[in-house]
Amino acid sequence: MEMARIQYSRDLKISAMRALDAGETGGQVARKFSVSPKLLEKWRAEWRAQGEEAFPGAGRKPRLERSLSDQQRIAELERKIGQMAMENDFLKKLLQHFKEHHPPVVVSGAAACTRKSAKRSKTEDK
Repeated sequence: MEMARIQYSRDLKISAMRALDAGETGGQVARKFSVSPKLLEKWRAEWRAQGEEAFPGAGRKPRLERSLSDQQRIAELERKIGQMAMENDFLKKLLQHFKEHHPPVVVSGAAACTRKSAKRSKTEDK
């Protein structure tokens, strides 16, 4: 025989935590709200870790986790932007180098580089 799982409201949890913060003992608060002292300790740990953002409800992520993952995503995108900016700078410098040191070949049917052709033909003759 399975027992139904009890779901406590956020308001009840916060009221219990405020009662603990006010100085009531764990046993007193447990009896007052009809919950187990172990459950109160679990709630207290979450309350201390997240404060007012604790107990977000079923299916909702706490804002702290969302902001942390958002910050991680922003940092990842900033790294990617930095990497792409470096690649763009490199490619611009490379393009400038080719413009300055390698003039475009005129397509006239003549050999593009006669020196290399001449060297090959000399070595081939031997």
